[in-house]
Amino acid sequence: MEGVSSHTRENVYSRVEQEANWSLPHLNPGVLSLRDLRSSRFQITFRKAEELDGWHAVFGKVVYGFDLLKVLSEQGNTNGELKQPVAITTGGAIPAGTHPRDYLKKLEQPEDPEAHGYNKKVMRYSSTYRHTGLIGH
Repeated sequence: MEGVSSHTRENVYSRVEQEANWSLPHLNPGVLSLRDLRSSRFQITFRKAEELDGWHAVFGKVVYGFDLLKVLSEQGNTNGELKQPVAITTGGAIPAGTHPRDYLKKLEQPEDPEAHGYNKKVMRYSSTYRHTGLIGH
């Protein structure tokens, strides 16, 4: 799945220079990598994707929200075309001193469940991804 960061290109570019790793493999579902180094486009893998290795720098992995990753993967066909539109509406950092699980569970609670007609889902990623050969590490 492909997405676009809401941060400025300069912000994303400088962060990517620090965190992206061209040698990490796209070994598991949930690996985040850059689609294009000069833009804010990124992708999340739904499966092992060795064809991306060396072509797209890895900058993180999903560590929370694998249920959402599965739902997202079911929105496309085998040709990579979407069955219906998918949007990642926001992103951000967890406030210092807040336990990630508590923060993310609070975000999942709908403010007004009938206002939009959809459920809010949350996915968390870690930028400290280091390949260890094990899924989820």
